[in-house]
Amino acid sequence: MAFVDDLTLILDLLILLTVVVFYTALCVWVEYRRKDLDRAMAHLRGGSMMMGVLGGAIGLVALWGELTWPLPGSYNLFFFDPLFMLSLILVGFALAVHRNYPTHMVGLFSAVASSGIIYYGARAYILHLTLDPLETFLLYLGFGAAGIAAYPATLFVDWFIVGPKTPSASPLPSHDRPDYPWLWYVLVGGFCLLVVLAGIAAVFYGFDTAWGHLQSPP
Repeated sequence: MAFVDDLTLILDLLILLTVVVFYTALCVWVEYRRKDLDRAMAHLRGGSMMMGVLGGAIGLVALWGELTWPLPGSYNLFFFDPLFMLSLILVGFALAVHRNYPTHMVGLFSAVASSGIIYYGARAYILHLTLDPLETFLLYLGFGAAGIAAYPATLFVDWFIVGPKTPSASPLPSHDRPDYPWLWYVLVGGFCLLVVLAGIAAVFYGFDTAWGHLQSPP
Protein backbone atom coordinates (compact mmCIF):
# COMPACT_ATOMS: atom_id res chain seq x y z
CA MET A 1 0.00 0.00 0.00
CA ALA A 2 1.20 3.53 -0.83
CA PHE A 3 2.40 5.72 2.04
CA VAL A 4 -0.34 8.13 3.14
CA ASP A 5 0.71 11.23 5.08
CA ASP A 6 -2.18 12.58 7.16
CA LEU A 7 -0.06 14.08 9.95
CA THR A 8 -1.06 17.66 9.22
CA LEU A 9 -4.77 16.81 9.36
CA ILE A 10 -4.34 15.04 12.71
CA LEU A 11 -2.41 17.97 14.18
CA ASP A 12 -5.02 20.44 12.94
CA LEU A 13 -7.74 18.41 14.66
CA LEU A 14 -5.73 18.20 17.89
CA ILE A 15 -5.16 21.95 17.95
CA LEU A 16 -8.85 22.60 17.33
CA LEU A 17 -9.67 20.17 20.12
CA THR A 18 -7.58 22.04 22.69
CA VAL A 19 -9.26 25.31 21.69
CA VAL A 20 -12.74 23.81 22.08
CA VAL A 21 -11.96 22.15 25.42
CA PHE A 22 -10.37 25.26 26.91
CA TYR A 23 -13.11 27.60 25.69
CA THR A 24 -15.84 25.25 26.95
CA ALA A 25 -14.20 24.92 30.35
CA LEU A 26 -13.78 28.70 30.60
CA CYS A 27 -17.41 29.41 29.69
CA VAL A 28 -18.72 26.78 32.10
CA TRP A 29 -16.52 28.08 34.92
CA VAL A 30 -17.57 31.72 34.37
CA GLU A 31 -21.28 30.83 34.42
CA TYR A 32 -20.75 28.62 37.46
CA ARG A 33 -19.15 31.53 39.27
CA ARG A 34 -22.14 33.67 38.27
CA LYS A 35 -24.42 30.93 39.70
CA ASP A 36 -26.15 30.53 36.34
CA LEU A 37 -26.20 26.76 35.99
CA ASP A 38 -28.59 26.86 33.04
CA ARG A 39 -26.09 28.81 30.94
CA ALA A 40 -23.23 26.68 32.26
CA MET A 41 -25.06 23.55 31.16
CA ALA A 42 -25.84 25.08 27.78
CA HIS A 43 -22.15 25.86 27.23
CA LEU A 44 -21.23 22.35 28.36
CA ARG A 45 -23.64 20.79 25.90
CA GLY A 46 -22.47 22.98 23.04
CA GLY A 47 -18.82 22.33 23.75
CA SER A 48 -19.30 18.60 24.22
CA MET A 49 -21.11 18.43 20.90
CA MET A 50 -18.06 19.88 19.14
CA MET A 51 -15.79 17.52 21.10
CA GLY A 52 -17.93 14.65 19.85
CA VAL A 53 -17.64 15.88 16.25
CA LEU A 54 -13.86 16.18 16.54
CA GLY A 55 -13.69 12.83 18.31
CA GLY A 56 -15.66 11.22 15.51
CA ALA A 57 -13.34 12.68 12.87
CA ILE A 58 -10.24 11.60 14.81
CA GLY A 59 -11.77 8.16 15.32
CA LEU A 60 -12.40 7.68 11.60
CA VAL A 61 -8.77 8.50 10.79
CA ALA A 62 -7.51 6.30 13.63
CA LEU A 63 -9.73 3.33 12.76
CA TRP A 64 -8.73 3.57 9.11
CA GLY A 65 -5.08 3.59 10.16
CA GLU A 66 -5.55 0.63 12.52
CA LEU A 67 -7.12 -1.43 9.74
CA THR A 68 -4.90 -0.47 6.81
CA TRP A 69 -1.48 0.32 8.36
CA PRO A 70 -0.57 3.08 5.87
CA LEU A 71 2.60 4.11 7.73
CA PRO A 72 5.94 2.29 7.94
CA GLY A 73 6.10 -0.37 10.66
CA SER A 74 5.54 0.59 14.28
CA TYR A 75 4.51 4.15 13.41
CA ASN A 76 0.99 2.78 12.90
CA LEU A 77 0.81 1.63 16.50
CA PHE A 78 2.50 4.76 17.80
CA PHE A 79 0.16 7.22 16.12
CA PHE A 80 -3.16 5.44 15.66
CA ASP A 81 -3.51 3.63 19.02
CA PRO A 82 -3.52 6.88 21.09
CA LEU A 83 -5.73 8.64 18.54
CA PHE A 84 -8.35 5.91 18.72
CA MET A 85 -8.35 6.02 22.53
CA LEU A 86 -8.71 9.81 22.37
CA SER A 87 -11.69 9.48 20.04
CA LEU A 88 -13.42 7.08 22.46
CA ILE A 89 -12.93 9.57 25.30
CA LEU A 90 -14.36 12.48 23.31
CA VAL A 91 -17.35 10.64 21.89
CA GLY A 92 -18.07 9.07 25.28
CA PHE A 93 -17.98 12.46 26.99
CA ALA A 94 -20.32 13.99 24.41
CA LEU A 95 -22.82 11.15 24.83
CA ALA A 96 -22.64 11.32 28.63
CA VAL A 97 -23.32 15.07 28.69
CA HIS A 98 -26.23 14.91 26.27
CA ARG A 99 -27.80 11.91 28.01
CA ASN A 100 -27.23 13.34 31.52
CA TYR A 101 -25.09 10.36 32.47
CA PRO A 102 -22.24 10.70 34.99
CA THR A 103 -19.23 12.07 33.12
CA HIS A 104 -16.74 10.91 35.76
CA MET A 105 -17.00 7.42 34.24
CA VAL A 106 -15.50 8.89 31.08
CA GLY A 107 -13.03 10.86 33.21
CA LEU A 108 -11.74 7.68 34.82
CA PHE A 109 -11.34 6.04 31.42
CA SER A 110 -9.55 9.16 30.24
CA ALA A 111 -7.09 9.05 33.15
CA VAL A 112 -6.20 5.40 32.54
CA ALA A 113 -5.96 5.73 28.75
CA SER A 114 -3.94 8.94 29.03
CA SER A 115 -1.42 7.22 31.27
CA GLY A 116 -0.93 4.79 28.39
CA ILE A 117 -0.52 7.67 25.95
CA ILE A 118 2.30 9.10 28.08
CA TYR A 119 3.91 5.65 28.08
CA TYR A 120 3.74 5.54 24.27
CA GLY A 121 5.46 8.92 24.10
CA ALA A 122 8.14 7.97 26.62
CA ARG A 123 8.96 4.72 24.84
CA ALA A 124 9.16 6.52 21.49
CA TYR A 125 11.52 9.08 23.04
CA ILE A 126 13.77 6.35 24.45
CA LEU A 127 13.81 4.51 21.12
CA HIS A 128 14.19 7.74 19.08
CA LEU A 129 11.29 6.53 16.99
CA THR A 130 10.77 9.87 15.23
CA LEU A 131 13.11 12.48 13.79
CA ASP A 132 11.95 14.90 16.51
CA PRO A 133 11.85 12.74 19.65
CA LEU A 134 11.67 15.57 22.20
CA GLU A 135 8.88 17.47 20.41
CA THR A 136 6.96 14.23 19.94
CA PHE A 137 7.33 13.31 23.60
CA LEU A 138 6.13 16.76 24.69
CA LEU A 139 3.06 16.35 22.47
CA TYR A 140 2.19 12.99 24.02
CA LEU A 141 3.03 14.23 27.52
CA GLY A 142 0.85 17.32 27.11
CA PHE A 143 -2.23 15.46 25.91
CA GLY A 144 -1.65 12.62 28.37
CA ALA A 145 -1.38 14.97 31.35
CA ALA A 146 -4.51 16.86 30.26
CA GLY A 147 -6.35 13.56 29.89
CA ILE A 148 -5.41 12.55 33.44
CA ALA A 149 -6.47 15.94 34.79
CA ALA A 150 -9.81 15.51 33.02
CA TYR A 151 -10.89 13.08 35.74
CA PRO A 152 -11.23 15.70 38.53
CA ALA A 153 -12.71 18.09 35.96
CA THR A 154 -15.50 15.58 35.23
CA LEU A 155 -16.07 15.15 38.96
CA PHE A 156 -16.58 18.92 39.17
CA VAL A 157 -19.05 18.75 36.28
CA ASP A 158 -21.03 15.93 37.89
CA TRP A 159 -21.12 17.45 41.37
CA PHE A 160 -21.62 21.14 40.68
CA ILE A 161 -22.90 21.62 37.10
CA VAL A 162 -25.10 18.61 36.32
CA GLY A 163 -25.64 17.28 39.85
CA PRO A 164 -27.79 20.12 41.26
CA LYS A 165 -30.50 19.39 38.66
CA THR A 166 -29.77 15.69 38.06
CA PRO A 167 -28.71 14.27 41.44
CA SER A 168 -28.27 10.77 40.00
CA ALA A 169 -25.28 12.06 38.00
CA SER A 170 -23.34 12.94 41.16
CA PRO A 171 -20.69 10.41 42.21
CA LEU A 172 -21.79 10.85 45.85
CA PRO A 173 -24.42 13.04 47.52
CA SER A 174 -23.05 16.59 47.75
CA HIS A 175 -23.97 20.19 48.38
CA ASP A 176 -24.61 22.40 45.35
CA ARG A 177 -21.45 24.39 46.15
CA PRO A 178 -18.09 22.87 47.13
CA ASP A 179 -16.99 22.79 50.76
CA TYR A 180 -13.39 23.52 49.69
CA PRO A 181 -13.63 25.91 46.73
CA TRP A 182 -9.86 26.53 46.62
CA LEU A 183 -9.35 22.84 45.82
CA TRP A 184 -11.50 23.12 42.70
CA TYR A 185 -9.73 26.32 41.69
CA VAL A 186 -6.53 24.31 41.66
CA LEU A 187 -7.95 21.23 39.94
CA VAL A 188 -10.02 22.95 37.26
CA GLY A 189 -7.42 25.67 36.73
CA GLY A 190 -4.71 23.02 36.44
CA PHE A 191 -6.77 21.14 33.87
CA CYS A 192 -7.22 24.29 31.78
CA LEU A 193 -3.50 25.06 32.00
CA LEU A 194 -2.58 21.55 30.85
CA VAL A 195 -5.00 21.84 27.92
CA VAL A 196 -3.30 25.08 26.87
CA LEU A 197 0.14 23.46 27.17
CA ALA A 198 -1.05 20.50 25.09
CA GLY A 199 -2.23 22.90 22.40
CA ILE A 200 1.09 24.74 22.45
CA ALA A 201 2.93 21.41 22.13
CA ALA A 202 0.76 20.52 19.11
CA VAL A 203 1.46 23.89 17.49
CA PHE A 204 5.21 23.61 17.99
CA TYR A 205 5.18 20.03 16.76
CA GLY A 206 3.33 21.24 13.69
CA PHE A 207 5.81 24.04 13.00
CA ASP A 208 8.74 21.69 13.50
CA THR A 209 7.43 18.60 11.73
CA ALA A 210 4.18 18.91 9.82
CA TRP A 211 5.25 21.74 7.55
CA GLY A 212 8.22 19.63 6.49
CA HIS A 213 5.70 17.03 5.39
CA LEU A 214 3.92 19.71 3.36
CA GLN A 215 7.19 20.60 1.68
CA SER A 216 8.07 17.00 0.87
CA PRO A 217 4.87 14.97 0.39
CA PRO A 218 5.15 11.23 -0.34
